[in-house]
Amino acid sequence: MKKLFVYGTLMRGFENYNKYLKDKVKEIKKGYTYGNLYHLIRESCPALIEGKEKIWGEIITFYDDGNVLSSIDELELYFGDKHEMMYLREKREVFYENGEKEYIDVYVYKKDIKREPHIYIETGDWRTFLLKRCKEM
Repeated sequence: MKKLFVYGTLMRGFENYNKYLKDKVKEIKKGYTYGNLYHLIRESCPALIEGKEKIWGEIITFYDDGNVLSSIDELELYFGDKHEMMYLREKREVFYENGEKEYIDVYVYKKDIKREPHIYIETGDWRTFLLKRCKEM
């Protein structure tokens, strides 16, 4: 069993969840970590960087046959040019809704956020950000 904290396209209901995790998930719980969250306009995905805000997402426990995590690594590490790292998977302190904490793998954005067109997500919740944005259009 593996655990992963996800805050974007790997959350339940999004395309990458269906592509990489759907049939391999044992459990999903709501949780949060700390950082700052941005919406990358060109890639239409979120980016978590160091910071002090609550970032909401899902703690996914899944069965990994050795290919799941390596496939997700490829998705998160590379966009377009396969030589330029975009995200790095690292253990971070993640909190369950009940306050319990655990060190779980999280993908953290490693490029300079100032160089990318982005929108700061004040709520720390990418799903809520997208829903609000769709209603405004």
